[in-house]
Amino acid sequence: MTENRPLSHYLCLLFLSAVWGCSFLFIKIIAPTVPPMTIAAARISIGAIVILIYVLLAGGVLPTHKSIWIKGTVIGIAGIAIPFSLISWAMLYINSGTGAICMSIIPLCVFVMAHFAHHDEKMSWQGLIGILSGICGIIVLFYDSLNVEQEGSMAIYALCAMLIAALGYAIANILVKKYVKTEPINTSFVMLTTSAILLWPLVFLFEAPLSVNYGSVEILSLIYLGVLPTGITTMILVIFTQIAGSTFVSYNTYLIPVVGVFAGYFILDEALKQTTLLSILFIVAGIYIAQKQKITVKSYKV
Repeated sequence: MTENRPLSHYLCLLFLSAVWGCSFLFIKIIAPTVPPMTIAAARISIGAIVILIYVLLAGGVLPTHKSIWIKGTVIGIAGIAIPFSLISWAMLYINSGTGAICMSIIPLCVFVMAHFAHHDEKMSWQGLIGILSGICGIIVLFYDSLNVEQEGSMAIYALCAMLIAALGYAIANILVKKYVKTEPINTSFVMLTTSAILLWPLVFLFEAPLSVNYGSVEILSLIYLGVLPTGITTMILVIFTQIAGSTFVSYNTYLIPVVGVFAGYFILDEALKQTTLLSILFIVAGIYIAQKQKITVKSYKV
């Protein structure tokens, strides 16, 4: 069915952007205290428990089919285990706003990958112009937010880690759209569960999670990261990608930097440049241009 994209799609996009944008703030707060893989493993485990509770309360059953565990494991490693660990480590050396900005590479990666992976998401000049406009906004924001001399030499490695994490998110985005056709909630549970199972042995091997002094800030931050940005939004992401398409869903990463920068400014007193307003105009214009054309929306039932 061909129709204009409904308002609910944009509201869902804003919700994802707000939740994920604020996640960088919480990671930055606890990064000096809690080791990076411990942060990743803890939030992933909490997220898996959230989905488990939802499935049980809804009267559902846990996935048992071999195929869903194989697909979910691959997607979970690429889009959850590796990115979460890299982001948690990178927050030790860059501010939360800069970390959020790095996620801007995702739409460009997804736009190119989706052209080859999905028959219904081919490139168009209008879409390309919109993405380039968004990238211009990100460049402006990135240029004013990054000061390598101030952040130290490790900032370069941290930025590389963030870009690898962004690439992992993009790959997972494509894999979800291409291979997750049924039972999206169960797939989300598998993604988180297998990621946690993979990470915890590494945590105890390379870090000392039991020796960390977990105060109320650390505990509440981990709960937030596990419940909202990991558990609830993972379920929403899988379902929303099937409904709206991987390219549209990836546009939330244009808004994540804006949320991340302003959250860092108000909460952590991170620098906020005047050119941020210019970058926001580029970002919003990019999303509008790319989505102005009529699109084909596939109906999807869970």
